[in-house]
Amino acid sequence: MRAYLIRFIKFGFYPIGLALTLAFIYLNTQKLLGNPKQAYTIYLIAVIGTMLLLEWTMPARPDWAMTWRSFFRRDVPMMLANGAALACTTSGLTALTQWIGVGTVSNTHWLPWWGQACAAILISDFLWYWVHRYSHEGQGRFGQWMWKTHVAHHLPKQVYVFMHAAGHPINGVYVRAILMLPPVFLGFSTEAIFAAAVLTGFQGLVSHFNVNVRAGYFNYIFMGTELHRYHHSAALGEGKNYAAVVTIWDQLFGSFDYHPGSMPESLGVHEPEAYPESAEMVRILLIPFK
Repeated sequence: MRAYLIRFIKFGFYPIGLALTLAFIYLNTQKLLGNPKQAYTIYLIAVIGTMLLLEWTMPARPDWAMTWRSFFRRDVPMMLANGAALACTTSGLTALTQWIGVGTVSNTHWLPWWGQACAAILISDFLWYWVHRYSHEGQGRFGQWMWKTHVAHHLPKQVYVFMHAAGHPINGVYVRAILMLPPVFLGFSTEAIFAAAVLTGFQGLVSHFNVNVRAGYFNYIFMGTELHRYHHSAALGEGKNYAAVVTIWDQLFGSFDYHPGSMPESLGVHEPEAYPESAEMVRILLIPFK
């Protein structure tokens, strides 16, 4: 029975999770689930709770699993620091857009909300692709500084749901700006921005999922577990797959790295001795200033 369950999760989790997320987005944007904020909270609890349970019962690699030590020493402090930075960034960007007015570049209301959501994802992911790629491959002082703001996300030698929060607050600030500003300035609807944010969030959680799930042909559309896991590989030449949601930009620009049915040997950075341990919060926060 367990073997059948593992096989069902392996091949069924991603398409079912994606379908349920898209259904939730549609129902919530149509105001069919009651209070939208409460519905989103319930959705998050259900998704994260299910993923944590699966990681606990059938991890892809036990040595990649979350421990109480990693949770309290690294994940919780990272969540608090990044949560505060993201809240301040969101408030500041919201005030800025209200001050200068939104939708100043173009009027996109001729597009349906789902078309606007697709455009928002493609545009934001295109911008993030190049910023992310430059953070890894950029040269000179600025390229090195970008890596210093991003390396905290690559220091952990594990991938699991809560590890998604690992990262420097500076990195979180410019990621939030990239995700938030383009759809706002293009005048996309609230429904479209919500839909894009929910799908982006789902992909972020799935990308760091420590369960052996397979997406099959979906890997040629969405950046999921199998692909992003290799982005965290410690081996030189395997840290590609730079987009966050869709794989079109990696395929177009030559950084698509797909290894069907396999996993990287080790995760983290290539030269770990050059960096603090992933739980050394103060030293990690100081990296961009050195």
